[in-house]
Amino acid sequence: MFIQVHDSLQMRQNYPLAIYYFGYHHHQEHVIRMHGLDVYQLFYCESGRGEILTQNKKFLIGKGEVFILSPKTYCEYYSISDEPWIVDIIGFRGSLADAIVNRLNLAQPSIFTLSRNFDFPEFVKNLIDIAKEPNSQIELSTYCYKLLLLLTNTLTPVLPITENNSDIITEKVIPYIQKNYLKDICLDEIADACKISKGHLCHQFKEEFGQTINNYIISLKIAQARQKLIFSPEKSIGEIAIECGFSSASYFGYKFKKIMGMSPNQYRLIN
Repeated sequence: MFIQVHDSLQMRQNYPLAIYYFGYHHHQEHVIRMHGLDVYQLFYCESGRGEILTQNKKFLIGKGEVFILSPKTYCEYYSISDEPWIVDIIGFRGSLADAIVNRLNLAQPSIFTLSRNFDFPEFVKNLIDIAKEPNSQIELSTYCYKLLLLLTNTLTPVLPITENNSDIITEKVIPYIQKNYLKDICLDEIADACKISKGHLCHQFKEEFGQTINNYIISLKIAQARQKLIFSPEKSIGEIAIECGFSSASYFGYKFKKIMGMSPNQYRLIN
């Protein structure tokens, strides 16, 4: 369940800390955001396992663990387990959000374990009833602040699974692909630009991300297309296909259905 808080944007902007959306028992899909969102995102893993890539670091999140994504920062996250990756999410921001997050030492990306005596899903579930009430943002704002304060006494940081600052894949290859994926780039171009042999590039990338570079590029294009399908309803499927770097609408439709399990039109209708 994923819920957008319906109070007006102007009303929410008046609060030093405001909840913009939340998800309860959400089946998390593969997400790639080139510039992140303009809110902090607080994740709690109910079941399954996920991998999160942000700020040149890779994190593994499992059951009972918490992660915070900063606003306007590249991020990618996806399931790495056979069972569904189920999460609870709170998206929040406000004039004091940065100061509060920094003060509570939650600004740097990290995985946290959660004390067993704190029921995070139940806390998020309570938001459902609160959000149903008219002009609920005051109580939601208070609830969010209370949650952050409680978390500071119940979280223990866990080190990232890999520090990639010196790794050529995340230091050079990923940024190059992110900058150029809408163009018709090939492996030779990527290898030349990053000063690495094509063979080593393909091997290292597959080792790091469990997929080929071509599949990764397609996933970036599909992620961009999903945003356009939802937020640019005036654009045709063909226009979105070309804007997202696909050679034709038919090829776009084929790849989209292969990854998302439905056609672009079907995806647009249900979102």
